[in-house]
Amino acid sequence: TAILEIGANDVMNAIPDILDNKLSIGSFAKSLSNKVVSQLQMLKSAGFKNIFVANIPPLDKIPLMIMQKQTKEARTIVSAYNQLLLAKTFVWAKASNISNFAILDMNIFLQTALSKT
Repeated sequence: TAILEIGANDVMNAIPDILDNKLSIGSFAKSLSNKVVSQLQMLKSAGFKNIFVANIPPLDKIPLMIMQKQTKEARTIVSAYNQLLLAKTFVWAKASNISNFAILDMNIFLQTALSKT
C-alpha cells in the first residue's frame, strides 16, 4: 500500500508567483497534478496495487495564510488543484487497472480536527 501526499508548502510557495502574475493558478494546478500522475505511475511500476492520494487541505485555515491575508488565494488554488487531481487521478487509475485507489479528502480530516466535539 502506498500513500502519496503533496506538501502544503508546495502550494504556499507558489502563492507569491501567482500574486505577482508570474504563474497562473491553472498552470500551477496542471503542473502539480501532472507530477502526481507521474509519481502514481512510478508507484504502479514499483508494484503497488493499493494507492491512495491525499488532496490538499483547506490552506485558508492555516495561521500563516490568515496572517498574510492570503486566505482567498489559498482557497482558490486548493480548489483548482483538488479538482484537477480528482479528475486526472481517477482517469489514470481506471486506465492502469489499479485494484484499490482513492483520494483521501484532507478537508474532511481538517474540519474534523478543528471541530469542537
